[in-house]
Amino acid sequence: MAKKRFTYRNRAWLLAVVGWEVVFWTLFFAIIEVLGVFSQSRGEERLEFLQPAYAWLFSLIPIFVAAFGWMMYQRHKLVKRLPEPELVSTFLQPVSTLKTFWRYFLLRNAIAFIVIALMQPAFGSREVNATANGVELIFAVDISNSMNTRDIEDGSTRLTASQRAMHQFVNQSSAAKIGLLVFAGNVYPQLPLTADKTAAKMHIDELSTSMISNQGTNIAAVLEEAKDFFSDEDLKKTLVLITDGEDHEGGVDRVLDDLADKNIQLLVLGIGSEKGGLVPRSETVTNQYFKDDLGRTVISKVDRAMIADIAKRAGGDHLVSNAPFPNVNQLLTQINSSKSTKEVDLEFNIKENRYQWPLFAGLLMLFVLLIWELISLKTTEK
Repeated sequence: MAKKRFTYRNRAWLLAVVGWEVVFWTLFFAIIEVLGVFSQSRGEERLEFLQPAYAWLFSLIPIFVAAFGWMMYQRHKLVKRLPEPELVSTFLQPVSTLKTFWRYFLLRNAIAFIVIALMQPAFGSREVNATANGVELIFAVDISNSMNTRDIEDGSTRLTASQRAMHQFVNQSSAAKIGLLVFAGNVYPQLPLTADKTAAKMHIDELSTSMISNQGTNIAAVLEEAKDFFSDEDLKKTLVLITDGEDHEGGVDRVLDDLADKNIQLLVLGIGSEKGGLVPRSETVTNQYFKDDLGRTVISKVDRAMIADIAKRAGGDHLVSNAPFPNVNQLLTQINSSKSTKEVDLEFNIKENRYQWPLFAGLLMLFVLLIWELISLKTTEK
């Protein structure tokens, strides 16, 4: 019986650890559910994690549990090998399972809260004032079925490559405001002009070829819509048309004249290869393809000549690419090169990063542990 003072009650410790994990994760998911992390309708009052990739660091917790468990098990084996309690007391000090659990509790929670801080929870918003070049940038994005074609060099879809290109435009352009139109057979406004680039990138990420049922590539219609989508302010206006040019329905001449009259710069980004590829029936089903009236599988190819022709007649520039991350510097130069563009003062709301809260909780746990260990050390020395 005397040996028990020198070993841990492993089962009790494990039950306490499992119990706390259940309590912690139940509370964690209940809180983020209340704060709307799983809801798309909460807007600015919805909790978001700006760096969710750091969640993999939670895997350190089971590793931490295993390390504690292994240490306690090795202690138990060592005590069991020593035949007499007197001999055990010669080599070892008595241990407390409760104190060991509290050490684990403080270290484990410090890790968990620091990981949450690294994930950068953002909740609520704050107003930000900024100055930017007076450029209004609108994307007109083709989301017809042919944009599901996987003729991009890494095997991704044309739409995926388009989204990556738009992220480059948003991050590197001098645009003060960004808008988004989507089109196939019809045109739909997706995002009115906004200074909130985070919102713009969210809308870009949500693009899908299933948004419009009426198929086709009605470029004339989207250009017609775009010329009235800009504001009436005296700012530089740039329209970036992103398409593969497939099934172009014509009728753009008059609209191009209207764009020129309104001093709207047109840049065209063609996505796809001249070799082309099969057109899947949906974004998710990649083994079923569209066929023509004769039962032949449809091959979609980027229409380089049409893209170049539209850009030339509009007095703009164009680029055709089937790279996974299209190099759009050529077009960015056209957007950012205007020195005559006046600057505009912007006021917009951004998500408020709340990483300080879990970081404080984690550091507090470590501080309490440090003080406790110092007190325990002094007590032992006495």
